Amino acid sequence: MAIIISIANQKGGVGKTTISLNLAYALAKKGYDTLIIDTDPQFNLTFALIGMDIIKRNDNNIGTLLIENAVKKTQIENAIIPIEENLSLIPSHLKVSAIERLLMTAYMREQRLKRVLEKIEDEYDFIIIDNPPSLGIFLINSLGASDYVLIPTELGYFSVMGVQLTLDVIREIKSTELNPDLEIMGIVANKFTRQSKVPQVRLDQLKETYPDLPVVAILPRAVAVEKSQGEGKPVFEFDPKNKVSKAFLQLAEKVIKNVR
Repeated sequence: MAIIISIANQKGGVGKTTISLNLAYALAKKGYDTLIIDTDPQFNLTFALIGMDIIKRNDNNIGTLLIENAVKKTQIENAIIPIEENLSLIPSHLKVSAIERLLMTAYMREQRLKRVLEKIEDEYDFIIIDNPPSLGIFLINSLGASDYVLIPTELGYFSVMGVQLTLDVIREIKSTELNPDLEIMGIVANKFTRQSKVPQVRLDQLKETYPDLPVVAILPRAVAVEKSQGEGKPVFEFDPKNKVSKAFLQLAEKVIKNVR
């Protein structure tokens, strides 16, 4: 049965998609059958992996799966796109934002993704969910379906504030029947640099504020990340010797060790 991990922070621009993509690739590279799901209506992850083919997949995406009252396993399988060995994708799409609005009044709207994944989770070792930068119905679905949450953050003031808002949502989910067993794996500090004292100060403040919340990875800022995204590759394949490439592989190793 798959270990399901949400990459979540209600603050935008903190690296959720980059971390989702590179973590999924790293797990696949280590031999784990991995499914990555793009629930973000902005579809950046999907575009990074399949490019303009997103336009052709109007009838097979995360939105069409969640809007179905009784989605069939064959529909789910038809939506899954093989990316490379051990790695597959359920894409987002241009029209998912419209489907998000429809979901707000749907029956059992908070449990739609959980019901989808129950039909296929035995086929994977890991399922990684990339979430939108909002506290909407897609994030609630993802947290309701997940075993763990990783919270990415940059080390600026507003990004760190996003951690608290995300923790509030997680605690609310855990306090209900939706997913009382949800666990926070920890924080991923992204785009860390030693060229300024501010990131280290923010990191120290983060550790002091949340002493029980481990920082599972510190990812350095690197131009190679943006360049690799432009080619639809994980950074450790684009530039294996880069320090951020090693950091992503170490993150995957920590995730493997931390799952129950």
